[in-house]
Amino acid sequence: MINVLAAKFNQVDASIADTQYQITALQTKLSELQDYRQQLLSVEQACESALSQVNTALMMLHHVDPSQIDTFKTAVDAQFGVVGVGILESATVAPAEPTTPEPIAPTAPSAPAAPDVEPAIDVEVTTATDTPATDEPIEPATKATPPDIEGMLNKMTIQSIRKLAASKGADGKGTRASIAARLKKIVTESDIWDATA
Repeated sequence: MINVLAAKFNQVDASIADTQYQITALQTKLSELQDYRQQLLSVEQACESALSQVNTALMMLHHVDPSQIDTFKTAVDAQFGVVGVGILESATVAPAEPTTPEPIAPTAPSAPAAPDVEPAIDVEVTTATDTPATDEPIEPATKATPPDIEGMLNKMTIQSIRKLAASKGADGKGTRASIAARLKKIVTESDIWDATA
């Protein structure tokens, strides 16, 4: 009876080793395929960028000197010649030599990650390089770019931003950043100036 069990154990151990080898080979193949897919994506992005640049150059050339379009086309066509193409290493990867996988000891499951929840404690951190927030009016932007409402809200003091939230009927609880995130869609630049005036 003992001999029969020993043979069975050997048979199961051989099956486990063979399965582990197959898993290792498949993981290697998966890694190679993922790398190749990433290379394809990079090539696709480079081609799209090149086409966009050629299109821009054609539009500019058509506007400045349309007679030079054929010269530009000849220059682009020349890039497809054998001499003009840079030689890169082949993307094919040599098959990996079969290796016997090392046994891996089981590990205890890791503790579940803490939920990504912002604590509702107001903490204002200042360092030597930070300037404290004040209730001074925030000057309007002079550029034509849209104002950074959330950035302006984050520069307000916690008391001012809570007062602004109350005046707009919004929830004024939580950190300055969480209140700013709620207010950024319902307040205007002038609302912020009025609240900090």
